[in-house]
Amino acid sequence: MAVVDASIVVDWVAPDVDPHAPAGQLLVRLARAATPLYAPRLLLEEVANALINGCRRHRWDGAAADDAYQRLRRLPITLLDDALDRDRAWDLSRRYDEHPIYDMLYAAVAERLRDQLFTADERLRRRLAALEFVVGP
Repeated sequence: MAVVDASIVVDWVAPDVDPHAPAGQLLVRLARAATPLYAPRLLLEEVANALINGCRRHRWDGAAADDAYQRLRRLPITLLDDALDRDRAWDLSRRYDEHPIYDMLYAAVAERLRDQLFTADERLRRRLAALEFVVGP
């Protein structure tokens, strides 16, 4: 199993993604190993919002964003929605300088599943450096 956050998944589906970048290489490794993927339910909203922001900033056009959104919907990621994860995310946010709770929700899911959290978010990795299960791609 592996938990992936929005920073990784955006790098999997965005229209201008480089498949040879670290996130793309991670996707290949996870797919080859048939690793089950997990994330909190909010993953879809976070990635979709990043795609909309890419349109707004003229990084890609609407048709490209529509295609990316369809790729997102087809990814084999099991989405979890558990009140215990939200409570733990609150605790983690309070412990780690009120870091955004939506980031901590991914850490809470990985902690509960006793698995790694893959994130491309350097700030989050630095913040959670004491948690060995939070890793880069």
